[in-house]
Amino acid sequence: MWSSGSHLKRVCAAATDGRTSNVRFIQSQLKALHQSILETRVEIVETISSDQFTTEVEAKLEFALAIGAVKQHYDTIDFDHAIAKEYRIARGENNIERRVGHGVVLIKPTTHTRFYSIISAVACAIAAGNTFVVECDDIPIDALLYILFQSMDWELYGLVQGSVTSHEILSTALVIDQTGAAMNLNCVKSIPTLPSIAVVERTADVIKAAKEILSANLAFSGQSPHAPNLVIVNEWIKKEFIDTVLREDRNIDRELNFPHNRDPEWKKSLAEAQAKGEATLVESHSVFIVDVKESSSPLIAQRGSGRCLTLLTVASLADAVLALSFIPKYLTAYHFAKPDAGKFLSQHIDSHFSFINHIPVEILVGPALPLKQSSFSHSLRYTTEMLSRPRPEIIQPIENSNINLEDLANLGSSKLRLLEQKAANPLKGTGQGPGTAIGFFEQGIVVGALFIVLPVISAVGYSTWVFTQKFILPNAPGISWAF
Repeated sequence: MWSSGSHLKRVCAAATDGRTSNVRFIQSQLKALHQSILETRVEIVETISSDQFTTEVEAKLEFALAIGAVKQHYDTIDFDHAIAKEYRIARGENNIERRVGHGVVLIKPTTHTRFYSIISAVACAIAAGNTFVVECDDIPIDALLYILFQSMDWELYGLVQGSVTSHEILSTALVIDQTGAAMNLNCVKSIPTLPSIAVVERTADVIKAAKEILSANLAFSGQSPHAPNLVIVNEWIKKEFIDTVLREDRNIDRELNFPHNRDPEWKKSLAEAQAKGEATLVESHSVFIVDVKESSSPLIAQRGSGRCLTLLTVASLADAVLALSFIPKYLTAYHFAKPDAGKFLSQHIDSHFSFINHIPVEILVGPALPLKQSSFSHSLRYTTEMLSRPRPEIIQPIENSNINLEDLANLGSSKLRLLEQKAANPLKGTGQGPGTAIGFFEQGIVVGALFIVLPVISAVGYSTWVFTQKFILPNAPGISWAF
């Protein structure tokens, strides 16, 4: 079942012999994988459901998303277009968009929704033109991989028990690290320990926000790295938010096989905070709500291990931003507010990914979203751009080039002088208005000043008039008050 050292060498060799870049080969391997997953559906769903964190419904969702990822990678392949691109140079055309696989992709899978986490990475590795090696463990779903992959080219993949030690692989492979522990430079990295948060602003649809945050926190027993466990809630709608969470929690019919939070450090911090009066615990059927009084509490920075919502109350948008500034970056942030307030929050709270007024269910399945993405896909955790390298082929000279190699030997070249003149031309204007224009903040200052200054001026003027009428003018000689 496990790949030997000699087999891993053949996997490395297959990455360089050209077969993995052949479009027909890629299609055949994805098709074989898709069919194998379909034929093993019952065993896969039963194995996923045996996990204590996952319900049968969640197991079926994970299966559907996994096989859907294989299908999506297969469907994006356009054979005729791929062949036309391959022969662009032969036709005298540039092939700027050309990309090639890295070679070998080493997959270090996470434990959360492990089947989807592995299959989504495997399908993308194949589609991008790579061979792959999966680090396996003593986990039931890993035992199915050998059966699932048997229909594919034997030299396309390797299965290793434990960590890979092959220097040939470690020195050349692109690593998909879903654990956040790998130190490889050539790595598509996820960091599941980064916190995910939700902000519920006073303009939010509080009932919708409470339902989505609760459902996301309970799904997969709160094990998803994208499940929000820290909620920043405005003081004006805090009571309504908590009441809705507790009411909805009573209506949820979910078998609970996992305690609220097993993290001993979190339990210790909670006990200390309660003893100091810094936190209040509200216990419910499925979820604990910890109402934290101060943003400096250690509970704010601790993620815990599921089915627990930590609440921090704020008074305004700026207060929410300030309260969250103690952590440099967040993995995901869900902002529930009107669009303009959502824009403000997503702009000033430093999270890798921001979602406004919704929590996509797909994001709760699979590993943490990889960092440093060149593009974001709603439906795929990994894209072929992540697992391939640009290799442009250029046969036509650069368009609008005003200089050639011969001009380098001619100091008096007219083409060189023309190039210098063009580069020295002034830049076009920015289009910004004059500095005297009144902007949004200036308007606020002016309005505030009017509200403060006008009453003061009016009061002073009236007082002066009264004083003049009573004390100065009556005593002035020669002035008559008869009208």
